[in-house]
Amino acid sequence: MSNHGARDPREVAVADRKKMLHELHRRAKHLDRKWIIGLKRPDGMTILSVVPFVGSAMSTMLSVGYLRRINGTFYLSEEVENEMMSNIVANTLMAAIPLVGWVTRKCYNVNKRNYKVLEEYIMTMPLREVPQRRSTNAVAHPHRHDTSNLTLRIGSAAPSVPSAPTLT
Repeated sequence: MSNHGARDPREVAVADRKKMLHELHRRAKHLDRKWIIGLKRPDGMTILSVVPFVGSAMSTMLSVGYLRRINGTFYLSEEVENEMMSNIVANTLMAAIPLVGWVTRKCYNVNKRNYKVLEEYIMTMPLREVPQRRSTNAVAHPHRHDTSNLTLRIGSAAPSVPSAPTLT
């Protein structure tokens, strides 16, 4: 799968990881809710999902699209990507059974499962150590004096500074 624009999770701050994961979690919940027939009038996607092979194909396409979105957000290890693909394959096989597959697909929640795999992978990954860059102030400037070794003593003059003559 394409990793265009994906970021290495080790280089993303924890707060930014959580923001990115929050968006992916919202998408997973939205995709898994598409297949619910509630008290309201069902939409076209829900009605089509009950049709035996059409619902299975739609569910699989949306799940693969969600995996592509995840893969476009973060670099994933091959192991994690394979685990997510196996969830999608299992969902597809269960959904291929007419009528029972619709209920099974609803209970399996493949996108939420894939999100949980992603969250565990991302949040347990340590931050990469970024090497410290040298400050540009360390270069000697011909018009600046080095003041790093000076100390200020309150109430007395510094020993290296002669006192000014007093007028009487």
